[in-house]
Amino acid sequence: RATKSQRKMDLDDSKNEVILDADSYLRKHKIMDLFEDLLTIACHKKPENLEQFLVDALKQRKEHNSRSIVYNEAELQNIFHLFDLKSEGHISKTQCREALQTLANSEYHFKQTETDSIPDKVDLFTFIKL
Repeated sequence: RATKSQRKMDLDDSKNEVILDADSYLRKHKIMDLFEDLLTIACHKKPENLEQFLVDALKQRKEHNSRSIVYNEAELQNIFHLFDLKSEGHISKTQCREALQTLANSEYHFKQTETDSIPDKVDLFTFIKL
């Protein structure tokens, strides 16, 4: 027959297993990144109807292959032009990475800029797609 402390330990082990399973699920499906993105977007846009805004944001993410849509095209163009100081129509790989890090709205997106494949010269069209 199990003692009280053994039963408590068994219960603690099962709780830990549940927590570890939940953590694994959250990490695998990047759920915390998703919520961080949604909260960032909501704070940036400050919508009147938050629920509908979140539904629309999720639909947008699905349509754009899970890309976060925080900035519109005009805002991205402005950022590009800030880094294209000589108005050459392109920026370097380093400038592009710095611009993307400036735009990163989560730790996940910031880390993504370090691993993304970026060409040596980036034009506006390519920058917007990144």
